[in-house]
Amino acid sequence: MVRSNPRLETRNDTLIARLLAFAVDAVLLTIALAVLGGLTVTVAPRFVGVLGLLVWPLALAYFVVFEGISGQTPGKRLFGITVVQRDGRPAGVSAAVLRNLLRVVDALPTAYLLGGVLIYRSDDGQRLGDVIGNTVVVKTGS
Repeated sequence: MVRSNPRLETRNDTLIARLLAFAVDAVLLTIALAVLGGLTVTVAPRFVGVLGLLVWPLALAYFVVFEGISGQTPGKRLFGITVVQRDGRPAGVSAAVLRNLLRVVDALPTAYLLGGVLIYRSDDGQRLGDVIGNTVVVKTGS
């Protein structure tokens, strides 16, 4: 997968794109989990409870794999943003794990309110997961 060229000077200009990208990713995740749930109910109904326990790890894996490999989830790619380290190097899997483990905190108290406020207020447009993962989200382009 080809990485997009990050534009570090745009790190403070991504809040709306991040919100829209997350909405796209949430829809994609919901569809995938609904299909998986439907298959589970059909093929192995006694494992529906196990699937319920796997929702958070599967969602975490979605973000970690996409951001760790290319810096972009499908939503981020659609809206022209990417996750990179603060110095512009690719984020990589380790940083993707760190930034996404903190999603549960950034989502507090509801609807990513804390994360949104932190992105808006921080000098580099970072939510808590970005600070811990040493990452920023920037626009892509040449």
